[in-house]
Amino acid sequence: MVLKIAQITDTHLFADRTTAMRGLVTWDSFGDVVAEVKAWNPDILLLTGDLTHRGEPQAYQHLIERIAPLNRPTYYIPGNHDDVDILNQEFKNSPFLADKVFQDKGWQVLLLDSTLATAQSGEGYLSEAQLKALEQSLIASSEPTVVVLHHHPVPMGIDWLDTIGVQNYQAFLDCLTRFPQVKLVLFGHVHLEFDEPYQGIQFCGSPSTCKQVLRDGASEEEAYPGFRGLRLFEDGTYQTEVIRSHPRQSL
Repeated sequence: MVLKIAQITDTHLFADRTTAMRGLVTWDSFGDVVAEVKAWNPDILLLTGDLTHRGEPQAYQHLIERIAPLNRPTYYIPGNHDDVDILNQEFKNSPFLADKVFQDKGWQVLLLDSTLATAQSGEGYLSEAQLKALEQSLIASSEPTVVVLHHHPVPMGIDWLDTIGVQNYQAFLDCLTRFPQVKLVLFGHVHLEFDEPYQGIQFCGSPSTCKQVLRDGASEEEAYPGFRGLRLFEDGTYQTEVIRSHPRQSL
């Protein structure tokens, strides 16, 4: 059996659905990506932060309106653009699941909050409590594991972007590499596709559902919104891919 998970990240929704961010209406591009997610037919959805751009209650309701009809178990974490209190309040009566640890089809998935209340530029940090919870979950289960957070814990090779990753990333990496069951780390925040190994763990950054960050020499395809799909197999192996949609507006 296979567990199919879709990671949707950095939707940057606004209370006003017609608002554009850097020339792209985020509500429209989000709708295009959700259509691709529906066609891919995942078992589970992961929403990995920056779900809204300004933390507006109505923007969270817009997200629920798009995602709830997919009728899939949906887990979430905040990003630096989210208002954590408002997010939790708005999702309280939604069908979304607040659990940050779950097991399914022989896999464990751990969701961490990497937001930093005192951040100056959107940088992240994993608190002692988050790192301890991670360690305890890994001690408690030897199932193959996916760890999920918003901020990137490894360098992207883009100067300005690498100043706003997980500030204490080394403590995070030191914890992970003690546990051979950790197979994958998923993150958002970077608005680009990233897929590289580190000490036997695959680190995967995913495109935004709106505007992308483009490296020098990026292809036209890399400018399109998208999501990441995972196929997790019972033997502890996996496959991952990025699926993109063509937005309605010019990039």
